Amino acid sequence: MSKYFGLIIFVLYAFAPAILVAQVQVNGTIDVAFTAGGEDSKFISNGINQEFKNPHISIPQVNLLMFAPINESFFVEARLQSDTWGTGQLSMPRFTLANLTWAKPDNNYSLSFGRFISPVGKYSSRSLNIDRTFVDLPLNYSYFINISDERGFWPNAGDQGNYTSGDVGLTNIYFGGYSTGALWDWSIKDDKLRLQTAITMAAPASDQNYTNLNNAAVQSHLTYNPNIFWELGLSASYGGFMQSSPRNAALQTDNPFEQYKQALVGLDVRYSFAFVEIIAEGIFSRWNVPCYTGGQFNFYGSELAEYRTTNAGVNVDFKYEPPFLPGSYAALRVEHLSFLTAETDSASLSSWDDDVSRVSAVVGYKLARNVTAKVSISDQSPLDQSLYAVRFYLSAFF
Repeated sequence: MSKYFGLIIFVLYAFAPAILVAQVQVNGTIDVAFTAGGEDSKFISNGINQEFKNPHISIPQVNLLMFAPINESFFVEARLQSDTWGTGQLSMPRFTLANLTWAKPDNNYSLSFGRFISPVGKYSSRSLNIDRTFVDLPLNYSYFINISDERGFWPNAGDQGNYTSGDVGLTNIYFGGYSTGALWDWSIKDDKLRLQTAITMAAPASDQNYTNLNNAAVQSHLTYNPNIFWELGLSASYGGFMQSSPRNAALQTDNPFEQYKQALVGLDVRYSFAFVEIIAEGIFSRWNVPCYTGGQFNFYGSELAEYRTTNAGVNVDFKYEPPFLPGSYAALRVEHLSFLTAETDSASLSSWDDDVSRVSAVVGYKLARNVTAKVSISDQSPLDQSLYAVRFYLSAFF
């Protein structure tokens, strides 16, 4: 792990002269965690890798955040990230965010090109732990369903342990919160109405910087603030997400994988008054995908069998900041992810994955202006402590 920190320090020193000349602003975050999980813990379910389910101390994430103004109209922003995604061990640093933005001071809109925060979903902008009330993201962003971007509908893949680090399935919205393409951010009415619309290289479920097929998607989010207490949001997206791989390449001559799409709509509500904040979000997602069972793709004659699957998830977050202890808070999240129908032209399934319920509680305290401590406890279906998770996080912004 120390070699990764060494590489980050080397990058900073190597580019230090350029940083001074270009007046690049460099900040960062670090998370230090003590975690433990239930007997059946999996990264794809409760976020704790099976290999590291026993109590241990780790560094889940380190980030360097860079902002470089070019002139009054253009700036560049980037994020260099190392995390324990999937494996439980720190990865090599990589750029997960990098874009060029045009934003003239007199305009009420901006244009971004590259990899940016996805406009879809309330929590896409909360990929940094220090920005979150809870340690975990909601199920819509963190629970990996039985759909693979290489195989399509893959029944029981997660339950049977078929997923590997190279193919772990998808979440309804990519938990990293980023998309690649072009983003238009329009403040229609100051502090009242905002529209973000993006043309991206893949649907919001994709965790790829861009797919290796001719995929495209439209993502949009409309935010309305009727007053200082309420914020209402509407999300919508439609586009492709499949990846070409040795498993499916031979099939694509007669069955192009660009035809498979994800359609998503979402509604989010935030209410804040005095020491109380309530956030609720519902996401409905519809997929049309091939089906992969028994180690092979399903066919109808010479054509791949197409499944149309749907699922819906909702979470409600309640947060209280006691006035007698400034800098502290307690929060409770209740959420459910329901898997609805899976249909083909000749058959239908009443459910295509197991419904999931999760309850999470967290208490947090700001130890310093940029240092936060959180203790989180969660359990989820079947609510027998086999998938519980306990996390103590120290997060710092520097």
